[in-house]
Amino acid sequence: MPSPSSSDVRSLLHEKLGAMQNDCDRVADNAAYGQTLNDLEEFFLLHGRQFIKDTYQLKLQERIEKNENTDQTRQWAPCKNNENH
Repeated sequence: MPSPSSSDVRSLLHEKLGAMQNDCDRVADNAAYGQTLNDLEEFFLLHGRQFIKDTYQLKLQERIEKNENTDQTRQWAPCKNNENH
C-alpha cells in the first residue's frame, strides 16, 4: 500500500472535518428546545475525540512511513534484513 503524502492526509482530514461540521449542524437543527448545548456537547465529546484519534493516527503513520524510507533507516542492520524497506 503506498504511503499517503502530506497533501493526501491533509485532504482527508479536511474531508472528515467537513463531514463532522455537517453532522454538528444536523445535531443542532434536531435538538429539542433547550437541549442544543447538551446535544452538541455530547456530539463533540464522542465525535471530536474520534476525530483527534484519527488525526493522530494518520499523522503518526505518515511520519513512520517517511522515516522508514530514509537512507539512514535502510542502512540500519535490522532494517537491511526486512524486505519491506
